[in-house]
Amino acid sequence: PTSYLRRGISFSFLCLIYIINPNPNNMFGYSYGFDDGPNRSGWSDKSDAALRRERAADGLFDAFLKNCSALDANDASLFPVTEEVVKANTYLTGPCYTGFRKRVLATGCKVKRREATRAERAASGDSRKGKLYVISITCPGHPKKAADTKAKATEAAAARKKKAQEAAERKTEKEMKERQERERLAALHRAKVRDTYDSIVGGEEGSKRKLTPVKNSGTMDAFLEVDIASAAILNHAQTVYDERTSDIRTSIREEEDDLMTKLRKKHAKEESELRNKMIEKKSVLMNEANTEYTVIKTKIDAACGEKTSGKAASKNIISPCNCDKR
Repeated sequence: PTSYLRRGISFSFLCLIYIINPNPNNMFGYSYGFDDGPNRSGWSDKSDAALRRERAADGLFDAFLKNCSALDANDASLFPVTEEVVKANTYLTGPCYTGFRKRVLATGCKVKRREATRAERAASGDSRKGKLYVISITCPGHPKKAADTKAKATEAAAARKKKAQEAAERKTEKEMKERQERERLAALHRAKVRDTYDSIVGGEEGSKRKLTPVKNSGTMDAFLEVDIASAAILNHAQTVYDERTSDIRTSIREEEDDLMTKLRKKHAKEESELRNKMIEKKSVLMNEANTEYTVIKTKIDAACGEKTSGKAASKNIISPCNCDKR
């Protein structure tokens, strides 16, 4: 009876779960099918107890700030103030500590966390097996002045960032101008090399090569003196030679391909005609051979049949034909 009762309770529990969540692939928050895993979209990374401890830590920090605000703002010897605000008995989880730290840093204070000692763990009364921490907060100056100092620091950081960005833009613009100037001088040098080459070789040879237009970017380019070495002219001559030989190879290859294509088409036609003629000749000769063989076979059958019938009549004996011996 006890086992039946347990089974009935289990079955009722499963029916209740099905009524609440009729999707069997997402039962108990977990998926069993084509889903990737439990749906955590509605989950919170902070439990109620963790939120209560975080609020308690915020209250301790507010009390610390209030005590710092009560100090004389004109007495610089009173600052900075460092105090262990959050003891080991107020445990903050990772997300809670992250939020608490952001709030502390927003006021201009500094925060530091260390692991609690054995004595501090024993005094906290917390029985958890994980690490416990003690959080220290440092107020570098009066809270009012700290806010002003933080605002000034933020403004200074923004000014430094803007200055660095402007310096980077100026550097980029300078590099671009230098690159354009190098390209312009290189184009002028190439143009001068071509002119010198044309003056040595002649206009007819120079007209056969491909010319690259040069953009004149200033009125002083015409008066700019460019030193041309013999090696540069020789390199240009080599370039002209390479271009010409490449054009020759390309044109010859194209012409050769065209001629070979025409030749293949012509040979294909002649080959087809020759093949048809040979097939026709073969057919004629085979027909003649077949006809001749048929005539010969008929004669042989007739000759062998007459001789066999004459001997059988005289001797009354059937003998084989001896035509093969002849």
